This record gives sequence, structure tokens and C-alpha cells, in this order.
Amino acid sequence: MGSSHLVETVNINLEDFSEAFLTCSTCLYQYDQDERKAKLLPCSHSVCLVCLQQLLQVQQNANAPSSCLRCPMCREVFALPQGGIHLLPAAFMINQLLDVMNKQRKDVVPHCALHPDDNMLYCEGCDLVFCQHCQQTATNKKCSQHTVIPLAIALKRMSEIMLYRTKNRLKSLEQAQTAINEEIRLLDENADTIVDQINSTFQEVSHIIEARRRELLESVRVRRDDKRKVLRDQVETLSDETKRLEKELETGALDVRELGRKIREWEGNGGDDRMNIEPRENAFLRLNNDTKQLIQDVSSCVGSFGGLSASTTFPGTSTIDQTEPSTTHTESTFRVNTADVNGKPRNTGGDPISAWLEGDGIEKVQCSVKDNENGSYDVTFRVRDAGDYNLHVKIFGRPVKNSPFLVSVIDHHSPKWQLAVELKQPTRVCLDGPEFYVLDTGNNRIRVVKDNGDVVSDITSPCLEGGSAVGMAMVEKERIAVLNWKQKSVSIIDTKRGEIVRKMVHAELQAPMDLAVDRRGRLLVADVEKVFVFDPQFQLLFSFAPKNNHITCLNVGLNDDIMVGTNQGLQLFDGAGRFLREIPVGSSRPMLVESCAVCPSTGRIMAGVVDSKTRRPQLAVALYKGQFVFHIDSFGSRLRRPSGLSMGSGHRVGQCFVVDHACHTVRMYKFL
Repeated sequence: MGSSHLVETVNINLEDFSEAFLTCSTCLYQYDQDERKAKLLPCSHSVCLVCLQQLLQVQQNANAPSSCLRCPMCREVFALPQGGIHLLPAAFMINQLLDVMNKQRKDVVPHCALHPDDNMLYCEGCDLVFCQHCQQTATNKKCSQHTVIPLAIALKRMSEIMLYRTKNRLKSLEQAQTAINEEIRLLDENADTIVDQINSTFQEVSHIIEARRRELLESVRVRRDDKRKVLRDQVETLSDETKRLEKELETGALDVRELGRKIREWEGNGGDDRMNIEPRENAFLRLNNDTKQLIQDVSSCVGSFGGLSASTTFPGTSTIDQTEPSTTHTESTFRVNTADVNGKPRNTGGDPISAWLEGDGIEKVQCSVKDNENGSYDVTFRVRDAGDYNLHVKIFGRPVKNSPFLVSVIDHHSPKWQLAVELKQPTRVCLDGPEFYVLDTGNNRIRVVKDNGDVVSDITSPCLEGGSAVGMAMVEKERIAVLNWKQKSVSIIDTKRGEIVRKMVHAELQAPMDLAVDRRGRLLVADVEKVFVFDPQFQLLFSFAPKNNHITCLNVGLNDDIMVGTNQGLQLFDGAGRFLREIPVGSSRPMLVESCAVCPSTGRIMAGVVDSKTRRPQLAVALYKGQFVFHIDSFGSRLRRPSGLSMGSGHRVGQCFVVDHACHTVRMYKFL
């Protein structure tokens, strides 16, 4: 066993150091910062202030001149400053050493019980204290090949480390206290704001109730006054009539003809003048209300108003998790899982979360946050350039546990999903709600499958036989159009029974290879040199041909435009077959377009292309207005022949389903 590695160090005794350097050589007292200040003489010796004062006093008692003194060390005579010995310069070096000695920690170093005069040693590897003379014991032999230092040095180092960490801890505690006080201030501020909102809302409700109360009281007063006026007018009329009749009775001034007229008038009214005698108005007033229902409605509305939300989320225990690799041009999603202060996952949402992305050479990118309402949140962003970025997530303005989170964005795009079903040389795929219709050409069938791989049904029909069905398009509910290049026919079949509903064989078709149906029900058939457009009854409307190119595929664009893929690129025509523009699908080199599709929701065009130079298949993404965006290289699961594309809709927006004829699969890629 080898010997321990002993580190030689210089250990200075503080008492010896003080006696040699910090003691006045005249009085043998230690210097201090008060009475015995160290003064530097012109001869470079140091003497304490008390000794200098005593030397000056002795010289004055002997009637010697007091303008100069003799150094007690070297006996050299020097002149005193005009202000006296107090103006002699301080011994700067001695004062610095005094400060250092005063700041030193007085560590108690233990000694060996058998060898008290020797210093103890410390093994850093074994974390063991032992005596150098006792090292050969069985206990200490395991320190071989370790670094060994004197215990005093180890104590010194650990004391300094402890002091450093304690200071950092104190600083952290101060920062924590500041943060807590700030949180208390924000809490009080939020509470005051909510109190003001509550008071303002109920004050407004009170104003509405008071306004309605006054409106009802005013309507009662108006209706009462109207009725009272009618009755008072009637009372005045009757009073006038009464006074007139009483006056006539008193005077007896009525003639015979007038008396006869009044008698006939009273008799004509049956002796009962109800219009004048009965009240012309009534005292009926009633408040039409359902007081009980009103109180219930008000109580229900007030009770459901202003639910107070609070949260037990603790940012320090909440984390950011990456759910999938991040790629350029497509949306990257990260999951934020929240927990309380004890680390228990939360199951409710509603937390105020802010998230942004930072990186070299880019501006701050704000991220969108989706509340899953189960304690988790989805943070999404999209960048164009590959590289490393920092994702920052804060809750209540405080960073979560692993924020900032390092995000590595790559420019390779792998498939996100693959249809788990057996296929042989498939050529086309269509989506109908949750179901996939796959033209399984090698097996002479259309396979209806759910996205989890469960087979719903297999559609067989004579138009699917011969392994030559190359085109498929949804026509209407439970109807699907199939193109067979050997039969040169287009058939409409019933998806439930597989029966052919209608069939067309056209003489001009040479080697048809693709089929599409637009919103007007027109059937678009791609032949080698022409595109034929038929109405729903299979009547030929017109045909057109791209210039100097062979057709390879076609599909319906926006507004019933026609996208035509060729051996040189992708062209766009309007619904009448007039050329509009070229759609760029990559570099300046010609690209063979094997399939194409457009997303109606985003206006993005996807095309399965093959580079004429590298012969490598890939997916091209372009804007409908004619701007190339990027390529999907299918990294990790290379495409061999992307023969058919179908765009997702609804919750599948941003997804493209690709049929790989050579790999016998259907895969999904994200393009948003």
C-alpha cells in the first residue's frame, strides 16, 4: 500500500507573529488603534504614541529643546513637526496588519492526546482527522494515495467556505424577504382592486334598482293624479249644479216652460243621471309583480356573481416538459405541469402564465398558452431557423423550476404518426370524419380504417380489380369515385355495399393517373397530356393541357381552381382551365411532382416532389399565392414514393396524411 500524499504548508503562530511585528520595541506593548498608535519615524523605525510622549516629557524635564527627538532604536536625532508628535505619519503597514489580525477567526485546533505538541492532519478523501505519528494504525492506513493537509489549514478553508456560503445564504434570504414583501404588496394591491370592483359593481346595481324604484313611484303618482283630477272635476261640476238648483229653489224664478223641460229631461234619463252622479273614475290601482320570483331571481344573480379565484400553484415546484422534438416552421408544444408548495400536482387551471422564447439573433418571441383546465398548460411557438433557444415560463411573474428551458430546434421533420394497418402498394387516401379511406391498390380494395388502426370495413368492387385503381375521391355521402387506368374508366361506387352506381369509359383517355372532384361535383381526370373536366352526369365539359410538360397528378385548389403536377413542377389553373401561375416547390432545378393538395383553412399547398438531381423524395410546403416555405425531409423514416396526399380539417388542421406507395404505409406530417 502506498503512502499518503502529504501537502507541506507553512503554519504561522499568531502570538509569535504579533510579538515580532505588532509590538512596540520600546515598551513591549502591542500596538492598537487608540492610545498606542504606531508612528513612523524618519529613520523608518516604528514607536507607539505613548512612548514618544514619554520621551518628549523626559526631554522637556531636562530643559532640552523640544523641537527634536532621538530614536530609541537607532539613536538618530530627527526634527518634530510643528504640530507635535501627533503629526508624525502613521505606520501604515502595521495598521494594515492590525486590521488583518482583528478580522481573523480564532479557530480552536484540536491536538492528538498522545502527541499534544504535533499538529493533527486531515485526509480530504476519507474526511478523516488523525495524528501523523499515529498514521500507521489500521484506521488511518486507508488514507493512502489521498491528499492530506494540516487540520488547521482544513479548518481555515472550511471556515472560509462556510463564511462564503453563509454570506450567500444571507443574501438569498434578503432577496427572498424582498420578494415576499413584494408579493404581499401585490396581494394587498390585488385585493384592494377587487374590493373596488365589487363596490363599483354593487353600486351600479344599486343605482339600477334605485332608478327602477323611482320610475315605479313616479308611475304611481302620475296615475293617481290623473284619476284624482277626473274625480275632482266631477265633484266641482256636481257642486256647481247643486248650488244652481238651490238658488233656483230659493228664488222660485223658474217659468212653466223651463220646469217642463227639466222634468222631461230627467224622465228621459230614467230619473237616474249615472254619468253625473256616479264617479267617472275608480280607485283601482295594482302593482303587477311576482315579488317571490323577483327575490329568487335577484338572489340567484347576486349569488352567482363574482366567484373569487385563487391558486395554490408554487412556481418553484412547477416544471416544463418537452412533449415532442421541436422542428423549424412547425408548431412546437411544451407542457407546463403545475404543483403546490409541497410538490403535489394540481388539477385545476386558471393561473396567469406568461411564456416567451429567446435566442441569438432573434427578437423575443411570445408564446401562446392553452389552459388544459387540469393543472397543465400547453405552451406553443413556431420559429423558422434551427438552433438553441431558451424558453422562459413564469407563473405570477416568477419563473418555474427549470426556466429557462433549453430548446434545440432542428430542421429535420419526422412523421408524427403512422397508420397501423396492413396495406399493399396503396395509392390514395381520403378523410371522412374520424375514418380514413385508403385505396389499397395491391389488394384490390378500399380499406376503411380508424386512426387507431381498427379496420371498419373493406370495400371491394369490379372497378378495383387488376391492381390498376390509381385515383379516388369522395363524391358525396356514402359515394366515392374510383379511377382505373387499365379499364380507362371512372366509377361511382356505394361505400356500404361496394356496388357500382355509375360508370364512365371515355375514348379520349389514354393512361389516366389521377382523379379529383370539386365543390360543384365536377370530375377532374388527369391523363398523360390533358386534364379532362366532366360534369356530375359524366358529360365532357372541356379539356386543357399544360405546355411542354407531362402530367403526373392533379387536385382541386381554392375556389375550385385546378392544381396540376407535372414532371417539371406544379401549375395552377382556374376553374375554366386557364393558366394562372407556377407554384414554386423548391430550388431552381425541375421537380417531379407526384402528388399535391391544399389546406382550405390555411391556404398552404403540400406537394410530394422528387428532386431531378438527387432523386430524393420529399414534401414541399408553399403558399397558395406562390411563395415556397420549406421542405419536409422525412428524417428517420424516409419517403420513397409519396403517391397521395390528404389534408386534415377541424382538429386536424396543420396535418398532412401521405400515402407512400413503395413503403406500403400512410404517415402523418405536420406543416404548421
